[in-house]
Amino acid sequence: MKPVTVLVIAEGPEATLLRAALARCEVRVAESSAERSVALAIAGAKALSESPDELVKRLEPRRIEVVGIAVGLSPKARKRALAAGVREIHERPRRWRHYSELVESVVERFARKKA
Repeated sequence: MKPVTVLVIAEGPEATLLRAALARCEVRVAESSAERSVALAIAGAKALSESPDELVKRLEPRRIEVVGIAVGLSPKARKRALAAGVREIHERPRRWRHYSELVESVVERFARKKA
């Protein structure tokens, strides 16, 4: 499987949780979207609900796909994010094991698609 570089677009505890889950995968976490090797961005609730249009517009020219993982995202925010070009949105599982498995499956699926 081709290695994937993932950009984390989340804040606070959400970012910490996502980085911990990514540590279990064979990925590199990018420090910014300016890095040439970034291919996938995983966004949290704040980015998905506040500015999905701007987020996708900024990343799309570099062919960085955006996947959302959020808890309690309103149906309106979910619809707006998908309309903006977010590829998929998953409800964040409450249990760590299920959450880390979800992150791993998103990264694996993306890596296979890019290979």
